[in-house]
Amino acid sequence: MEGGTSKLVRILVVLAAVVAAGAIGTTAASATTTADCQGQLSQLRADTGAAEGAFTNQRDFNGAVAKLDAAALKLSQGKNADAAAKIAGFQSLLSALSTAPKPKLDPSVADRLVAEAQGVVDCINAIDAT
Repeated sequence: MEGGTSKLVRILVVLAAVVAAGAIGTTAASATTTADCQGQLSQLRADTGAAEGAFTNQRDFNGAVAKLDAAALKLSQGKNADAAAKIAGFQSLLSALSTAPKPKLDPSVADRLVAEAQGVVDCINAIDAT
């Protein structure tokens, strides 16, 4: 039985090594960079611009875009937490506009942009985690 236990231990060691190698490879392959997040943020800005007609007034639209531009600046300066906070402000603004008694932004557009913005925040947080 001792030989069987020895084989089992070797199999488990090999299996553990394979699993560990797979986890290391996944981490390295999915590493997030500032450029990745800037790309996502640029897309969010473009999508927000494309949704300009869903805003009831230009001032609210300009305010939303300004928050994204500020986030892009902070991200380019390496101030990731500040960038994420600016995006959170964008999300809050859109939520407030879409849930106002007289909505100032189409709720479905707001939901889509808020979800997209969360992807950018998650990207930024992944930079800090690496």
